[in-house]
Amino acid sequence: MVTKNIIDEYYLTAKELFEKNFINVGVGSLSLKLKADQMLINKKNKHYIENDFIKKVNILIKNMAWEEASEDIKIHSEIYKLNSNTKAVAHIFPKNVMTFAQENHFFLNPIDFLGKKNLYKIPIIEIGNIQEWEENNEFIIAKKLMDNDIIIIKGFGVFIKSRDIREILKKSIILENSAFILLNSHH
Repeated sequence: MVTKNIIDEYYLTAKELFEKNFINVGVGSLSLKLKADQMLINKKNKHYIENDFIKKVNILIKNMAWEEASEDIKIHSEIYKLNSNTKAVAHIFPKNVMTFAQENHFFLNPIDFLGKKNLYKIPIIEIGNIQEWEENNEFIIAKKLMDNDIIIIKGFGVFIKSRDIREILKKSIILENSAFILLNSHH
């Protein structure tokens, strides 16, 4: 049985990510690992205020529950398999980060205090061969997250992994603020 506290933490994070428009209906995803083989993840095309927003799924075995889960289910599953200490994963679309990534950068290197203290230098990945990307994106993303807690993928969003779901919220807000500062300064 999933405790009320865990679900409350999940909904609080989802609510904030929705309100900041980092996730929306059918765009982005949030998961929380419950056990080595089990996670909560948002459902396809659902809003956090809907009663059936989340789905409990098996991480290791693709089954019928995967059909209702976010389209990112394979990516989240692979991240948890390759990064055993990870407890939460988000796929978000912060506007300033996505804009910064499109400007031919290879890294987002914060210049503000909170960004430097909490984020460090974040890699920006460019999708090369689209067919290869579509066939292997879950492996590519999970492997890149072995060395980084955050990766930015041009045109595909930001993936954040953490041992704490609230840490995802904190890092996503700091990341967006750092990108805004970079976009509006002479860097």
